[in-house]
Amino acid sequence: MRIHRVQIEGFGPFREAQQVDFDALAPSGVFVIAGRTGAGKSSILDAICFALYGTVPRYDGAERRLRSDHCGPDDPTRVTMEFTAGADRWRITRSPDYERPKRRGTGMTVVAADALLERLEGVAAPDGSGAEHWVGYAAGPRDVGHAIDDVVGLSHQQFLQVILLAQNRFSQFLLAGNADRQRVLRTLFGTQIYEDYEKRLDERRRESEREQERDAEHLERLRRELETLGRDSGWLPEETPIDLERMAARAAYDLQTREEAVDRADAALAAAEAEHARLRAVREQQQHRTSARERLAALELESDALAPDRARLEQARAAEHLRAPVEQARRAHADADSAGSVETTAVADAPADLDTGLDVDALVSLAQHLTGEIARWQDVQTVERGLAADRDEADRVASERQALRAALAAMHDHRVDAQDELTRLGEQIERLSIAAAMLEAARTESDDVAARLTAAREADASAQELAQVTADRLAASRGVEDAVAAWGLLMRRRLAGFAAELAAELDDDEPCPVCGSVDHPAPAPSEHDPVTDAALAEAEAARDRALESDREAAARHADVASRVEAARGRARGTVDELVERERDARARLQAAEEAAHALSDARRRRTELDAREADLQREIDHASARIVDLDTAHAVVSGRIEQAEHAVAAARGTFPTVEARIADAHARRHAAQQIADARRAHAVALDRVREADRALDEAVAGSTFPDAESARAALLSPAQFEALAARLTDHDAAMRIAKERLLELELHLADAPEELVDIDASLHSAAQAREAWQRAVAELATVRERVARFGDLRAAVEALDRDGEVRRERHRTLVRLADTLAGRAPNTMRMTLETFVLAAELEEIVAAANLRLSDMSDGRYRLEHTDALARRNAASGLGLHIHDAYTGRTRPPQSLSGGETFLASLALALGLAEVVTSRSGGIRLDTLFIDEGFGSLDAETLDLALRTLDELRSGGRTIGVISHVEAMKEQLPIGILVEATPYGPSVITEAVPHLL
Repeated sequence: MRIHRVQIEGFGPFREAQQVDFDALAPSGVFVIAGRTGAGKSSILDAICFALYGTVPRYDGAERRLRSDHCGPDDPTRVTMEFTAGADRWRITRSPDYERPKRRGTGMTVVAADALLERLEGVAAPDGSGAEHWVGYAAGPRDVGHAIDDVVGLSHQQFLQVILLAQNRFSQFLLAGNADRQRVLRTLFGTQIYEDYEKRLDERRRESEREQERDAEHLERLRRELETLGRDSGWLPEETPIDLERMAARAAYDLQTREEAVDRADAALAAAEAEHARLRAVREQQQHRTSARERLAALELESDALAPDRARLEQARAAEHLRAPVEQARRAHADADSAGSVETTAVADAPADLDTGLDVDALVSLAQHLTGEIARWQDVQTVERGLAADRDEADRVASERQALRAALAAMHDHRVDAQDELTRLGEQIERLSIAAAMLEAARTESDDVAARLTAAREADASAQELAQVTADRLAASRGVEDAVAAWGLLMRRRLAGFAAELAAELDDDEPCPVCGSVDHPAPAPSEHDPVTDAALAEAEAARDRALESDREAAARHADVASRVEAARGRARGTVDELVERERDARARLQAAEEAAHALSDARRRRTELDAREADLQREIDHASARIVDLDTAHAVVSGRIEQAEHAVAAARGTFPTVEARIADAHARRHAAQQIADARRAHAVALDRVREADRALDEAVAGSTFPDAESARAALLSPAQFEALAARLTDHDAAMRIAKERLLELELHLADAPEELVDIDASLHSAAQAREAWQRAVAELATVRERVARFGDLRAAVEALDRDGEVRRERHRTLVRLADTLAGRAPNTMRMTLETFVLAAELEEIVAAANLRLSDMSDGRYRLEHTDALARRNAASGLGLHIHDAYTGRTRPPQSLSGGETFLASLALALGLAEVVTSRSGGIRLDTLFIDEGFGSLDAETLDLALRTLDELRSGGRTIGVISHVEAMKEQLPIGILVEATPYGPSVITEAVPHLL
């Protein structure tokens, strides 16, 4: 992975956009990121980490303050970085969430975090031209985070260990305890799966223990049930232990005994029920014989009573061939009687003025004459019916005309009232317009006074803050004076002791680094305690911190003072004066607003009245036109009524109405037609009667009957004939069946007594046999149920014994494995599975680290991995010791000096980076950053460390180092210079490539 360039804007101490081009620094290989304390050197590394992972190492566990405090409300905050991972070039842009003032209203609003990942696509031409362009790959913090994991191949923690070695993190891994080191390695190598496996295996062990407890409880419960079953069944005597084989033998004998008892009871029951069934069948046949005798006697008595019916049936059969002429004569007489009744009724119902004595032809002529008159009068009847409607229409038109004239007078009055109201409103609007014209001026005055009052109150509040920041600035100035004095004193002591330091380093027969002589007759003595580089660096850092605090205090003082002056300038008065002026301005504003509201209401009312007046005029015009139309309509209807009255009077004659005259004509015409039709029908019916009587007399003369009346009396209706014949046939059949049934029963009971046999004794015997059988079956079912339960319990016990041994053996194996992987006995090393895996990784890290630590320590120190047991049985397996070749002994890393600790930590970090890189798919790391730590090294050790860094840049790697050590600045080029401007924000300056 290679980082090409980073652009930082509104982030940390950088307000304006700052760009760092690492490609331009690549020719130097190793360069220094320089700047005074607090200028923002580490913020460059924070920006790189934030761009990739959305977080920075220095804010772990603390509130994040990523947005620059120098930013204005509209200034953006974002970091854009271009880097290469694998064969692709990427650009990521990320901004944090932060608060800014709302654009409308007061208060703050949160700007949401955002992120965008782009990939460079296309082919670049050798001359620099081409079609390369950035293409979006992922958007949003969540999606970009997932994409970065795939693209970079390193997690956040891995990135901090292999690419960005952050400030204050160098020695943490070296000096960490077993548990802390395990947490770091777990994050880097993703070995959480082994701890999860240990937890799952331990959970399986606990589940196996619960399974063993359940097996024991189940076995005890089964044995208690077996004992209870054996005692209740008599298969297990009291105070006798459970013997499954003996209980099984006794259960089988008990079952066999009960089955034999059921077989005997079943045979006895079958014999008793068969005897009872035989006797019951004989008794039933005796009862049927008695019934058959009684039935036959009754039928013989009924046969004598049916003799008249048999004679009646014979007479009916003889008269049946005369049925047609008899029925024809009957219908002819009935039709003649009916026709005569109709004629009589028609004559009786005729109108009194109709001459009913006329013959048929005269009556028909009269009906035709009346039909012509009715047709002529019906035309006039239509006119008569419309006459009433015309009269109603004339009355309606007259009423509407009168009502419209009254409404027209009222509308004239309303229009006069509306004109008077419009005149009054015009005067009122003129008065209110003058008062409402002052509204904008009153509102402007009120807003201005309110703003000035707010500014006055802000000025009072800021004045108190100004007193406090003034005191803080004085204290910061005193702090600067003290820190500068302390640093100057140490510098003077250091310069004064330079000769003693050189003298202390002189060796016999070695040339002096100043004069070159090998004789050292009078080395300068040391009169003071020597001033170390560390002490001088600490004093310099204290001086820089004091200066930074002073600058911050001065900036706060200037900011508060400017705010006080600005607020007083906006107020232009005291709070008390402005409160009184605000009250007066609000009163004037309220009066103007009330006048404006009243003016609006008056104008709205005038508009409504104008519209109402126009509506009244339209209504007046419409009513006038309607009255003219009604006058015309009334004249037309009156003329039509007069013509209709003349025609109706001529048509109705002496009748009250034309309709009454038509009704009378209809009645006379209908009566004449009815009488004529009835007389013709009666004459035809009399002719038919004479013909039917003649045919009947001829048929009777050829029969056995003396006359027609006797033949008519002998006839039966079809239903009567069928019923009589069926009754006689049924009686004959019943007689035959009764004789056959009685003969059958007499033959079957030839040997049986006449008296009914007794079946009570056999019934009692059968009931006793059934009760005995039921008891035997119930006892057998009970025994079978107990035997089946015993079989189930026995099988369950034997299966539990058999399967339980397999589970117990598996449980013992599982417990041993879980305890071993969890670092418990029999694991004598107390090393968990995850620790064992991480120990192997740590051994590789130590081997890689020793390659550089040996060079940097001139062969003196070597890291050693130890899996020795920790004190008090604590977890072990990830220990680190330092082997000192000078003493030949190992010691804890905490015993190293500050410089030695830095060297060991640097070597361990580089070794850790190499192993993590190899585990991440062989990722190539072309960029490395190291933040601080070199100030604790002496000159010779510093040279070794720099030589190690110089070796790291082989193969095109670029290494950036943050340090205040002057020797490093002299030996390494300053690639990036970070400076704080006088007005607060920092700026970044890159060295020109040819000067590196």
